[in-house]
Amino acid sequence: MASLTPFQTVGPYLHIGLRVGLEKAPAPASRVVIRGCLLDGKGAGIPDGVLEWWHPSLTTMHRSMTGEDGGFLFEAVKPPAIDGPDGSVQAPHFAVRVLARGILTHYVTRLYFADDSATASDPILKLVPEGRRPTLLAQPVSANEYRFDVVVQGQNETVFFDI
Repeated sequence: MASLTPFQTVGPYLHIGLRVGLEKAPAPASRVVIRGCLLDGKGAGIPDGVLEWWHPSLTTMHRSMTGEDGGFLFEAVKPPAIDGPDGSVQAPHFAVRVLARGILTHYVTRLYFADDSATASDPILKLVPEGRRPTLLAQPVSANEYRFDVVVQGQNETVFFDI
């Protein structure tokens, strides 16, 4: 007798069919690598999660799957600053959608680059309480490589936007 598949809110096979093609390899100087972990409220990695990355300047949406430890990797061209709808300038950033088991909807956040001079004046980032802004900042690790962890609840929870 076959055993039943354990109950999962989103399903144990969330990642199947979610891989999308990558853009042509960017020039090394404009390419960024983002490494991080998707973490639960206790600081444990969330396996089988999906992070979707997009920006108006990209030709495709990208997806990163988390590993058993919750780790993920994302590579793309660093996006440019863009004009906001009110005439302001938004700093280079990626929009990020988080999907995982137990999350009945998706969480949406942004990743800003901590070492970019335009980040401090971004109008969306300024709407976030100052003490919570660090949860949206990717920290440089080396030239063109950044660390960005996403914490879904608890202490140091990433800021998620209600859109």
